[in-house]
Amino acid sequence: MTLPASGTISLSDIATEFGGTAPHSMSEYYKGGSNVNSTYKNIYYTEVYGYNGSPSLGTRYPNSTSFSYSWHNRTFSGSQTSWGTSHVRETDEVVARCKMNSVYVTQMGWRWTAGTSGYTQNPYYFMVKVVGNHATSSGGTTLTGTTYYTGTITRNDQSQGNASFSRRSGNPGNPNSTSVNNGSTSEVESGVNYLYDMENCTVEVYFNSYQPGTSSASFSFNWGSGVTINTNVPTSGTSALSDFYGAENL
Repeated sequence: MTLPASGTISLSDIATEFGGTAPHSMSEYYKGGSNVNSTYKNIYYTEVYGYNGSPSLGTRYPNSTSFSYSWHNRTFSGSQTSWGTSHVRETDEVVARCKMNSVYVTQMGWRWTAGTSGYTQNPYYFMVKVVGNHATSSGGTTLTGTTYYTGTITRNDQSQGNASFSRRSGNPGNPNSTSVNNGSTSEVESGVNYLYDMENCTVEVYFNSYQPGTSSASFSFNWGSGVTINTNVPTSGTSALSDFYGAENL
């Protein structure tokens, strides 16, 4: 449980949050030491619509460096350092969905990669719902609460960062098989290639693609390093109880 952001705080409160060995002292709780983390990174999958493969839902990433979930006849995959490479056959079908909880990463991006060029190439249409603190540029303004994005990823989006999204003023509704459903919401921001500085976010991704016949493609994403936490806790020297306002053991 996160320590309070103001008011009375004690060494006992710090020990309850971070552990350690009694009798406790402030020197046990330097940031980057054995008890207080300086960064934290996590992605936790709780739901994949139509899930029919492994690994098990509830597996936490990036305890493993990559993953691949299959559902219907699509594959959702990703890794820390590169885009997923799983290829699957596709047909026009209902909107697919996946949900991630407890997302703490510096950067997350999406793309799709077409397989054999002789197949029909059509875009993926997305709606992304993010609940929690994040930004649309590195070090940018922190967005709080619930934020919605829509996007279309075309055949030419083959390199990192080319999956461009629009931030919407409200819930745009799910995409259908041939278009993004922007509903009656207005575009607040365009050209969003990645989400940044994600802290304890829930991310829901809905997408669809119209494929007359079959095609070979994959939908994938990658993520960056851990976000900085416990910023006010010193790494050495003298520390005060007030340095631990808002500190957390994740």
